[in-house]
Amino acid sequence: MAKHGVIGSAFSDWWAYKYEVIDAIPWAGALMHDAGVVVSFNSDSSELARRMNLEAAKAVKYGGLPETEALKFVTLNPAIQLKVGKYVGSLEPGKHADFVVWSGHPLSSYTICEQTWIDGRRYFELTEDVRLRGEASRERQRLIQKVLASVKRKKKGADAADENGDESGAGGGR
Repeated sequence: MAKHGVIGSAFSDWWAYKYEVIDAIPWAGALMHDAGVVVSFNSDSSELARRMNLEAAKAVKYGGLPETEALKFVTLNPAIQLKVGKYVGSLEPGKHADFVVWSGHPLSSYTICEQTWIDGRRYFELTEDVRLRGEASRERQRLIQKVLASVKRKKKGADAADENGDESGAGGGR
């Protein structure tokens, strides 16, 4: 592959759950890398795509790759493969500055994304997200209480009308 300039993109270890990945093996990325192929890990799952750092860790686990090389499987190498490596994939002067700030080691399953930056602008910050979620929760509770109070008032009005002999609850008789 490397001799012919062919690139490789693989699932890290999610084999045997659907036909497209029936032949996948956990060592594929490391084997291609060791043969000189520009390798990336991929996913067609929007959920898994948010945790590609953990997929990169599997290249260390299964293939014994250095951590820096494994991280390239989900950063620089895909950018090179997509012919956008001059813009993204690594932090260098003149590039877009798309990056994540982790709470710990980026290959750890315990690490959490604290910040996400795109084009040098912060798009996500964990502390801000927690604050906004709190605001949304308080607003949701306020609206729920408002609806419940409204229902209670209507029920109270209907009960009063029933006491006056108005079965319709409209106060105007039958």
